[in-house]
Amino acid sequence: MMPKLPRRHALKLTAGATVAGFFTSTSARAQTERSASYEVRMAVIGTGGRGGSHINGFSEQDGTKLAMLCDADSNASGKRAEALGKKVGYKVETAKDFREVLDRDDIDAVSIATPNHWHALMTILACQAGKHVYVEKPVCHSIWEGRQMVNAMLKYKRIVAGGFQNRSDTGLMKAIPQIHSGRIGKIVQARGLCYRNRNSIGKLDHPLTPPETVDYNLWLGPAADLPIMRPQFHYDWHWDFNTGNGDMGNQGPHEMDLLRWALGDPIHPIQVRSFGGRFVWNDAGDTPNLQYAQFDFGDGVPVIFEVRNLHQKDENESVGRYAKGPGVGIIITGEKGEFRGGRGGGAFYDTEGAMVEEFKGDRGSTHMSNFLECVRSGKQSELRSPVESAYYSSCMSHLANISVRSGDGASGGELTARLSGNSTALETLGRFSEQLKLWDIDPQQLPWQSGPELTFDPQTEEFTAGDNLTAANALVRREDRKPFVIPRIDL
Repeated sequence: MMPKLPRRHALKLTAGATVAGFFTSTSARAQTERSASYEVRMAVIGTGGRGGSHINGFSEQDGTKLAMLCDADSNASGKRAEALGKKVGYKVETAKDFREVLDRDDIDAVSIATPNHWHALMTILACQAGKHVYVEKPVCHSIWEGRQMVNAMLKYKRIVAGGFQNRSDTGLMKAIPQIHSGRIGKIVQARGLCYRNRNSIGKLDHPLTPPETVDYNLWLGPAADLPIMRPQFHYDWHWDFNTGNGDMGNQGPHEMDLLRWALGDPIHPIQVRSFGGRFVWNDAGDTPNLQYAQFDFGDGVPVIFEVRNLHQKDENESVGRYAKGPGVGIIITGEKGEFRGGRGGGAFYDTEGAMVEEFKGDRGSTHMSNFLECVRSGKQSELRSPVESAYYSSCMSHLANISVRSGDGASGGELTARLSGNSTALETLGRFSEQLKLWDIDPQQLPWQSGPELTFDPQTEEFTAGDNLTAANALVRREDRKPFVIPRIDL
């Protein structure tokens, strides 16, 4: 159990935790007095880059008061609170420990924009405390903990939404139902792309000392207490599997969510295979900057995803890219045509590649208001991105990362041989190789990380077949650092 604060409502971390004492004051009001004018009082937990977007977004919603900001870094929350106070005209309170937020009877809902490794525990405790939750992508850091989040939503009857704002993009909301209705015919391939020109995060010759304004024990939470060898403390945690999930689990979940949406929202795939590596930079990150993943939902439609993070000079920007489609987004290919799109909308193309109709979107500007509407109505069913759907989309990224992490090293020639018969994977490997040549690197000599093809049981949420099965299943659930242990939530 985490250390208790001197408060009226002790937050339990055991599997059988009860919320009998939580449904009081505003929680009861939230169930019985919902109306269009009901003021939802909120707190934002995590005030960094994405947290700033939450602060701006929720503070501008009608009928909402953003009363509190919380961050393990008091410098970050303090600056945000000062700026927000000037904007809204009232004093915004701050806290370092998120449990202070959850103990407040006058807080109806929280939005969570912390590093990924905190999403699950905060969401579960917030549900136990009677709070509704809006949580950033990926909604979970691992497969097992995400299932506990879904169970917590069900058990404690809270509104829990994922920050997959593409589900609220006006263009996509018009276009994707047309895919379902058969506009492009039978789907023959679904592809997601994540091309981001990122740079090296650098590498220290000694462990980084966290800023003095950070409560490092609280920031670390369930993650392992390992030396941090990167120069920048904030944000670059994305590229460390201890706290983040790489771009496969950072930008990737948005596109995974679009793929699932276009495919009719299946649950877990039954097979996955991934390969890649972290090349060129020789920095403190351990997540791939080139990665390919292929999924099988059991319907015969290959689902492809690729990450390309290596920074390129402008004149070489096209090298290594897939020939068509957005740099960040999806391509759904059917027998009668194709849809290409992403945040901001998309378009349908005929079989010759000519655009037929475009759907311009608004990048999901009403996603936060949809969450608030559901908080007022109490109708989880009206959420555009309910936590269970967001969980399945997040898990696609986790499945890909588990495959590559449980794999072994292989030269370019060995990897080519292993991919024999998979034309899509070989084509992608060829493009990756062309890009690496721009860095004067021989891709044939590189130690690629070659992940096994793994069979996944969507019901038990465990791997049942494939090489390195023990290693793969060990990554389904992490060993949390005590006392920040994510509880099993039984229904």
